[in-house]
Amino acid sequence: MDMETYYNKLRETTLAKFKSLNQSSQVEDRSVNFSVGRVDSSVVRGDILEKAATARIRLKTKNPETGEDTRFDVFQIKIYPANPKIPILLFNMENRKANEDRFGGFLDVAPVATSKEDLHFLQDGIKKTTERHKEDYEGLRKKIVDIYKRDHWDCAVNAGIGIRLELMEEQFDFVKEAGLTWVEMYFEIVEKRANEPYHKEEEALMNTVRSRILEFYMLEDMSFRVIQKLGVPLEAMARIHFAPAIKY
Repeated sequence: MDMETYYNKLRETTLAKFKSLNQSSQVEDRSVNFSVGRVDSSVVRGDILEKAATARIRLKTKNPETGEDTRFDVFQIKIYPANPKIPILLFNMENRKANEDRFGGFLDVAPVATSKEDLHFLQDGIKKTTERHKEDYEGLRKKIVDIYKRDHWDCAVNAGIGIRLELMEEQFDFVKEAGLTWVEMYFEIVEKRANEPYHKEEEALMNTVRSRILEFYMLEDMSFRVIQKLGVPLEAMARIHFAPAIKY
């Protein structure tokens, strides 16, 4: 599988949209090397996408579940829009190479004041993609329900409308199309809702969702803790995944 070409295409596509939507050419690039790998991240900030980031994470370590020597090649996108009518993008794609070549990760969003119309648009689009590749949408969707949830919360932060990417090497064509489709559909929503007015209550809700994402990463997410133990500085992950601002 040519993950290099695919990840480069994802990065180029998303960064071009980040800059176009924000009318900015400024990209904050940073690389961090550590004992078992490397993190390359790019961040664009602006009035439409308050903070939009991509990250490529490469690791050579043991799989925490199986103990196998494994090479992880991960591409992540996190977008915090300024308008609460636009959902927060959650994109995590992993290629794991050990005795088998597998995929992991997920595609979803964290809604704030997102309309049912926009959530249905995303869900319908990814469902059609899975069905076109003869995959089980509902089975893959159920695997992401409540992935961003803590026990004392009433509900999860994520919408649970995307898909889990626990898939095999022979499903690479599906993974490629699903990833690009999810990003392209998301940007359609951004362009449609970027200048819509919103209320103070919706802005307050946006800050609540942002703070819960921060809480989840710091206190709940196992992979976030594991990658720090491997030597990735918290600062490197924060610049990718944490909101640019949270108001209490």
